[in-house]
Amino acid sequence: MEDSLAARVAGAPYCARLGVVVEAIALDRARIRVPYKDENSNPGRALHGGVPASTIDIAGVLAAATGFAGRPTFDAGTLDLSVDYLAAAIGEDIVAEAEVLRRGKEIVYAEVDVRNDGGKRIAKGLVTHRALDRPPAGAERQRLTQASPAAAGGEVPKLARAIVSVPFMASLGLAITHMQDGRALVHMPLTPDKTDHDGAIHEGALAALLDTTGAMASWSIAGLDLRYKASTIGIHVSYHAPARDEVTAEASTWRRNDEIFLNQVTVSERGSGRVVASGTVTYRIVVP
Repeated sequence: MEDSLAARVAGAPYCARLGVVVEAIALDRARIRVPYKDENSNPGRALHGGVPASTIDIAGVLAAATGFAGRPTFDAGTLDLSVDYLAAAIGEDIVAEAEVLRRGKEIVYAEVDVRNDGGKRIAKGLVTHRALDRPPAGAERQRLTQASPAAAGGEVPKLARAIVSVPFMASLGLAITHMQDGRALVHMPLTPDKTDHDGAIHEGALAALLDTTGAMASWSIAGLDLRYKASTIGIHVSYHAPARDEVTAEASTWRRNDEIFLNQVTVSERGSGRVVASGTVTYRIVVP
């Protein structure tokens, strides 16, 4: 079972694109590696924050799935993903160790530790995963939210277009259409290399989009200047539904406290307007 599960995870298009290698798997535990490659990086060979976030989601889901053998699963997916960024990974592999903290009938809680090969902590995360052993409830017990239509393209600093041309963001096809006064809109197309086994945009790619959009909202206030040091402190993502169309993320900065920016982000399908994810991004820009 472990071998087939590992092969399924590593073979998902988005995981294959990241270069995920499943190194170990056992009941309630998993270890995966993401070898360094330039395609996953920002300038200076630093991994984009979306890579550790994706790795945490993938490892946590894999550890959760080890307990589903022999039972039917319906409507399986991550409910919540939380990531705290502890240090940058510069031109190096990252390794994620996931352990199930508690396994209920439907909901599994997993803790994930991301380090480099030298043992330096890169990120810490929690994954809350849900899988039903029966078909999901009917329409009378469902509620979905539609996002307000995104405004037509607005002001975008010229330097912002250079930011999304860095390898990892360029590979996601991100396009900024608005970035002004604490508000940012970023679009991401649906392409095969960003999908999971069911053809939906992978949860990790959605987390990377949410992270990036929150950062852009923050920069729209501070003013883009590559001399400033900046990084994501942490993100929290709640997944509402699978994304089966290109998506738009809208971020608003609700609070600035000197170098700290607190952002709310909503991700919705461009065609239907259905909200597929929402969350927060805590971002830091050190302005002299």
